[in-house]
This record gives sequence, structure tokens and C-alpha cells, in this order.
Amino acid sequence: MWGIRELFARIIHDNYRTMRLRQGATPLDDPAMRPWHELDEMYRNSNRDQADHIRKKIQEIGCGITVRSDWDEPLFTFTNQELEYLAEKEHERWMKEKIAQGWKPGPERNKERKETPFLIPYDQLSEEIKEYDREAVRQIPALLAKINLKIYRVKEGQVR
Repeated sequence: MWGIRELFARIIHDNYRTMRLRQGATPLDDPAMRPWHELDEMYRNSNRDQADHIRKKIQEIGCGITVRSDWDEPLFTFTNQELEYLAEKEHERWMKEKIAQGWKPGPERNKERKETPFLIPYDQLSEEIKEYDREAVRQIPALLAKINLKIYRVKEGQVR
């Protein structure tokens, strides 16, 4: 039986696939878009890692996660400052993951050589690439709602 971590990782993955399909990508272009049961373990672990870091990131902005009891309650919305802060944190998490897997900076993404042009600080990324991290953050409240959880504010205005 799956634990909540595994379930949440699958939900994150399905959300990624949906986003990339809207952008016109296919599993042939992006192997991370394959269905979970066909997904390389490296990508599964990436989704698990992303799931593991959500609570930590939410706590860093003075929020918590609790059970959702009112289904009519609007989903939590991040402020622009929180969104940008959390997107940067997501990019840092992704970079650490890639470096640990042996990836290095390169002129273009090359899975065989483990090179990517995106192993650079967040503020050096193009707006198009930053949007991937922002979208991952924007989706957190809806993804949590799928497992009956929600974000709530503990402290107002706490962005580090």
C-alpha cells in the first residue's frame, strides 16, 4: 500500500505531465512525462524529493499544513513575494538533486552527458525557465487539496 508521500509524489508527477502536455511536449521529447509505471526511478525519486520539501518550504514562509475540512473554502494563494521566494527555493532543491546525480552545467540539456544549462542561480535563469519553478509552487495548494490538506498562515508576512 502506498504511503502519503508516494501518493503525493504521483500527484506532483501527474500535474507536471498535464502542464507539459499543455505546452505541447510529449513523452518522446521529455522522458519525465512518461506515466508513473513507465517512469525511470530517477524521475520518481525527483517527485518524491519535491513532495518531501513542500512542508519545509511552507514553514519557511510562516505557514503550516493541516487537514482540509471545509471544501467550499477557497484554496490558499501565495503572495507575489512568497511565490518568488518559494520558486527560488524549489530551483535550489532541484539543483542539489541534479548535482547529487552527477549533472553539471552545459550549453544544452544532454541526458547522456548529464549536462544542463539550468544549473545556475535562480536570478540568472530566463523568465521562461523561472516560470517552471513558479508554476510548481502555484500548484501546491491544489495538489494538497487532492489529499485533503490545506495551507494556513501561522504568521503574517514572514518571508525570509
